[in-house]
Amino acid sequence: MTRTRWATFAVALTVGCVLAMAGVSCGTEPPAPAGDGGEAGSETGADAGDPLDGTLGDGGGILVLEAAPDVPDVCVPAGGCPAGVQCGRYVDCTGQVFVCGAPCPSGMVCTSTGTSPPAQSCQPKSCTGKCGVVGVDSCGVAIGCGGCPAGQDCVANQCVPQSSVQVDSGPADACAPLTCNLSAQTHLCGTIHDGCGQSLQCTCPSGEQCVAGVCSTPPPECDVDGAARCGTVQNACGSGSVACGSCSGANKCVGGACTPCTPPVCGGATCGSVANGCGPAVPCGTCGSAEVCDDGGCCTPMTCGEALDGGLVSGCSPVDLGCGVKKSCQPCGTGEICVNNACQACVPKTCADFGDAGCGHADGCGKSLNCCAQGTTCQGSLCCLPGEVSYNGSCCLPGCDLDQPPGPQVSCGQVIVCNGSSSSGGGGSGSGGTPQ
Repeated sequence: MTRTRWATFAVALTVGCVLAMAGVSCGTEPPAPAGDGGEAGSETGADAGDPLDGTLGDGGGILVLEAAPDVPDVCVPAGGCPAGVQCGRYVDCTGQVFVCGAPCPSGMVCTSTGTSPPAQSCQPKSCTGKCGVVGVDSCGVAIGCGGCPAGQDCVANQCVPQSSVQVDSGPADACAPLTCNLSAQTHLCGTIHDGCGQSLQCTCPSGEQCVAGVCSTPPPECDVDGAARCGTVQNACGSGSVACGSCSGANKCVGGACTPCTPPVCGGATCGSVANGCGPAVPCGTCGSAEVCDDGGCCTPMTCGEALDGGLVSGCSPVDLGCGVKKSCQPCGTGEICVNNACQACVPKTCADFGDAGCGHADGCGKSLNCCAQGTTCQGSLCCLPGEVSYNGSCCLPGCDLDQPPGPQVSCGQVIVCNGSSSSGGGGSGSGGTPQ
């Protein structure tokens, strides 16, 4: 396999593992390709000619192993974590997943350092001169090296000037039809997008949870020594967290474990509801139409007329009517605001006050200003081009990586369904990606 094709395989593995999140196929790395730093073809010299190991051919000192007799593969269950696996998740030949060692500290990633015998350990995260996603850890979490400065795109994990990026417009029918069930094994969840402006809401079957837009069974971290865990716990690699669900019945989540608790009771409360974190809140009754529930009891606040008669109202500012109720009894008219307990005309701010840019600005008179230029739309507080979304403080165009197989991908914080493409060198991991 050439170096280029091996890199493409590694990127495809990255996206598959990020979406699966279960990490069951990422416990070990694939064997290194011959001639690219792997063990195959690396032995040279006189010692490699030992007849017990093989014979030297005419290939420049490259070891040529003798053909071994056919031996049927025998699966021996691991029964636990191998001695060399010090962190993350490990999958044995039966498919069973084990949580191993301790999570890695900040700045370290849990990756495979060998396959025979299997080995995984915490390694320094190396991002010097790199951008985008450079791999996955043994828990299937992407190892990201961030984005590029303004005016540059991330292509093949390198920051390059945007002017040098050739963007393939892609086939005309590139938008994938949206469906929640890609196959009998793959169910999408949450809001999914096709990269062309269409979206669809999907939910998971009973017993599964939504992880990175894909339904999956609870991760192995949620079952430790046969005891189910709850809440959000750190994954086995220290690279993120996993959701283990909530507790049912008279139990509450304490330190990641469902613990018996005493359900709430109304006691002396005659209205509202009471909750103590143990199961659902308990309703305790309702109050009359002129009453409000204040601290568990029904209470009748003063009316504005009573407050006026009592000399409590002197202007437009809110007054305390009792029972926890505060309101203005002399509200200002349309186009006015209350300043220092007096009504005055409100002069709304204009887009010029905000540099004629952005949107979602408060005009000071109770309205919102949209200062987006023609041809852009308001996304949160940003003015973005059609199709772009607000993501991490900037406008981002969701796009499919054409080097990846068909299926769901995460782009600009959205799960998008991609048809895939046979074209090479298409979209990158930056804004130069091609939406499908």
